[in-house]
Amino acid sequence: MKMAKTITLVLLISFLSVLHLSYAEEEPFDVREHLSTVSRYGVVKDITDKNFIPSKVPEGCTPIHLNLVARHGTRSPTKKRIKQLGDLSAHLEVLIRDAHLSSERVPSWLNGWKSPWQGKLKGGELIKRGEEELYALGIRIRDRFPSLFDEDYHPDIYPIKATQIPRASASAVAFGMGLFSGNGTLGPGQHRAFSVISENRASDTMLRFHECCQNYKDFRKRQEPAVDKLKEPILDEITSALVGRYGLNFTRQLTASLWFLCKEEASLLDITDQACSLFSPSEVTLLEWTDDLEMFILKGYGKSINYRMGMPLLEDVVQSMEQAIMAKEVPFSISPAFDQKINQWSFICAVRKCTIKFFSNCYSNTVAGQVLKLEGTHGKAMGRPKLLTTLPILKARRLN
Repeated sequence: MKMAKTITLVLLISFLSVLHLSYAEEEPFDVREHLSTVSRYGVVKDITDKNFIPSKVPEGCTPIHLNLVARHGTRSPTKKRIKQLGDLSAHLEVLIRDAHLSSERVPSWLNGWKSPWQGKLKGGELIKRGEEELYALGIRIRDRFPSLFDEDYHPDIYPIKATQIPRASASAVAFGMGLFSGNGTLGPGQHRAFSVISENRASDTMLRFHECCQNYKDFRKRQEPAVDKLKEPILDEITSALVGRYGLNFTRQLTASLWFLCKEEASLLDITDQACSLFSPSEVTLLEWTDDLEMFILKGYGKSINYRMGMPLLEDVVQSMEQAIMAKEVPFSISPAFDQKINQWSFICAVRKCTIKFFSNCYSNTVAGQVLKLEGTHGKAMGRPKLLTTLPILKARRLN
């Protein structure tokens, strides 16, 4: 059994390495495109491949209803992660001091490195870049479906929902500011006031279902050690490579922390020549795969509980579409909802790999449903979660 696992690991590493080489032949490697759920909206939103099929409203139809489920924008590290980066700084200081090696072999940035978030007592808030991402998303939605915004604003027509998590509610505000910009009388940007609704996070089965489901909490607690065990061979392989490359006594935990630092530096600070430069492109691909593996098992369709607990949200989306169909005078409405943990829900819609596909039928004087199947643009591993965070479902009606 141990020999079989070893062979499987070698084949996996070889496969991912070959996959990276074929990918590198097509375009330069940008580590910011390989940060799993830490990837910024702006880095991945324009990436396409041969499997990508742009969605189109069928000729003769006009959109009448839109549901949008979006994740929050780019945020700062959480309080727990800030402590992890502080511990990393202390470990690196000891590592360099005990190494007694030529400075030519040790990357210069490691000497005296301190966490950029050192001294921060709180974390996890939406940062300026995250605000800009959601503001721009609001503008893009309005530009793509201008007919949906002909109506005067009313909270029943344009309901915006968010969880009570500050970064999620702040994302909803930024999105609304972009969505309704130029349509009000407030300030130079002609903004307008709008409503954002939140449910109590302790009972929010729509957007915080993972917190309301005790079975999921128990499942995750049981599965996390097993997931860590699955990641260990790849982390050990890369740790060994780092030790040989730099002559420093790296450990598995240090490698994992340096990978996290790479993701935070690249995504939040646009720094790719420090922690990220420690890893080769093929190693980045492997590390990203470990993140995707964890996502697959603990939050994705690897286990049915991950998506079954999100059914109330799916039911709400479908009901809102049915109400739009059945209404005698179909209202133009958009219903965005913002949460930080929408990955589980996205898998209900068979979302994970990389295409956009509409299934549509238009009939005279009737409304036909369109179900959107959204996949990412990753083409490797499990998919690019940041691109999976906006899941619009559209209705259209035939124009006579």
